Amino acid sequence: MTRPKVVQRILGILLSIILRFGSSHVTGYTVGSKLLIVSFDGFRWDYLSRTDTPFFNWIKKRGVTARYGIKNAFVTKTLPNHFTLVTGLWEESHGIVGNEMWDDRLNETFSAWNDTQEAESRWYDVGAQPVWVANQIQKKGLTGCMMWVGCQAPIQGVLPTYHIPYNGKVTNESRIDTVVEWLAGEHAREVNLALLYFEQPDAFGHKYGPDSPQVTEMIKGLDKVVGYLLEQLQKKDLLKSTNIIITSDHGFAATPKDLVINLDNYADPQSYRVIQLTPVATILPNEGMGEIIYRNLSKGAVENGNFQVYRKDEMPADYHYSHHWRIQPIIVVAHENYSFIYNHSTAPPPNFRKGTSVDTFESVDIYPLMCHLLGLKPAPNNGSLSTVQMLLLDRKEASTVLTFGTCE
Repeated sequence: MTRPKVVQRILGILLSIILRFGSSHVTGYTVGSKLLIVSFDGFRWDYLSRTDTPFFNWIKKRGVTARYGIKNAFVTKTLPNHFTLVTGLWEESHGIVGNEMWDDRLNETFSAWNDTQEAESRWYDVGAQPVWVANQIQKKGLTGCMMWVGCQAPIQGVLPTYHIPYNGKVTNESRIDTVVEWLAGEHAREVNLALLYFEQPDAFGHKYGPDSPQVTEMIKGLDKVVGYLLEQLQKKDLLKSTNIIITSDHGFAATPKDLVINLDNYADPQSYRVIQLTPVATILPNEGMGEIIYRNLSKGAVENGNFQVYRKDEMPADYHYSHHWRIQPIIVVAHENYSFIYNHSTAPPPNFRKGTSVDTFESVDIYPLMCHLLGLKPAPNNGSLSTVQMLLLDRKEASTVLTFGTCE
């Protein structure tokens, strides 16, 4: 049986580490320098090929790239993937299994749009240690989080030094200005780790479609955002001391209206709850209805041919989506393009090789890389520094600007 194409490659520029480019007599790079992590939500791996992006290209030429993007975590949603990026753990390990979740231990449904829940430890503090917690516990460093997933909730008793919740009305420039001020120490205390989130181009992808001219124009706009970021860092002389990672959380596929699958055609909508709908529908059956729903949906999958049905304990191992109490008993996975409905400039010592690229790597590998750059001991995680080790300069090679990305 052919598995659906659910793991979508993501951002063209996945990681961008800007280090020294210019003169220097550096004999080794500095582990523990400042780190800025930037995420552009839903920035598909091939977007940079659609229009002129001089600032992204400037970064790419001076750093390392993954030519075909990184592989996101299984559920292509904002919260799970952003938490994977900062913990190095798959969804089944860190517990943020969707933008919406049912937790039977709490007897409550979580929603990414519930500001109260976003600030509650009981949802986020279930075993994972984000990089900002490690930074503040191990190194006694300071962290600034601009709208990043999980930053509003105390985890292991720790909140980021500065943390601003998501607010789509705050301009891109204002977000950058605040983060740069944090890094420059203009808010009383100077941070060594900052995280910066932008909701585009994901918002336009949902509104107009990923292949729309509006998304292409947005990509042009985001390139200017990168240019503004570099300009502000340069003004504060921060390129000498800051590593920059530019990444995204998931890819994007068009879902035409004529490729919609109505789950009601295959199972009684009164017999179950849909916790998360598409492209991965997580199903909580009513008591005693699990096997009936599974059989009916499985029969429908054969008839329709464009989705697959799994029991939780039968999920493919490489999906990493079975070993958590928040994952529902039945998971229905749409094939690519299908969706479900139902009724119910100068810089510091470089840490990366210049102009280097690899084919791809896993999103969980970014967390141990972050810890390495910050000089932290990683918490237990699913990633491997060895996977990206070939991208790092050894200590005798350090020089020039670096970027770590996924573009071609």
